[in-house]
Amino acid sequence: MIGALQNSVLFKHVLVWMAASMLFMSFKVYDNAGDTVLRAGTSISLETMHTLRSDQVQVGQNIDFRVRSDVKVDGKTVIEAGTIARGQVIRAQRARGIGREGYVEVQLRSVQAVDGQEVILSGGNVYAEGDDKQTLSILLGVFVCILFLTMKGDNAEVPAGYHVTPTVASNMNIQTN
Repeated sequence: MIGALQNSVLFKHVLVWMAASMLFMSFKVYDNAGDTVLRAGTSISLETMHTLRSDQVQVGQNIDFRVRSDVKVDGKTVIEAGTIARGQVIRAQRARGIGREGYVEVQLRSVQAVDGQEVILSGGNVYAEGDDKQTLSILLGVFVCILFLTMKGDNAEVPAGYHVTPTVASNMNIQTN
């Protein structure tokens, strides 16, 4: 009975159809002709969009940066100029009494590639601190008037347009047209 079934024309057609179906459904065809590899360590030139002051930001606050110029790999643009990059305030302190200065530190996190992927950034923290007036405050407070001890240092300020150059954290395949 099995021998007769194996010699059947219908059995052979079904067997060929099943083999062809499995062949076409088993393999994923991936065309990476449009992919460009953005290598780890590639520099990206950014600038601050707004002035940052230590008395106006809080830890955890998101800060926007702008890409200054196209990032190209093999002549293909992988990150366009004007794209918004994201950073986050990781330390901030406003100026305090006894002449202590304020400070602010922003860690750059990511930027969007032309295909919509988030490119993780590293090594481009922005740090600024104001003027320390502690010595002046103490000397004036001791020798002139105790109220000089309430003198504050200066707040830190990062001006709009401040340039920073982080790097790409890891290799990425970017789909380019």
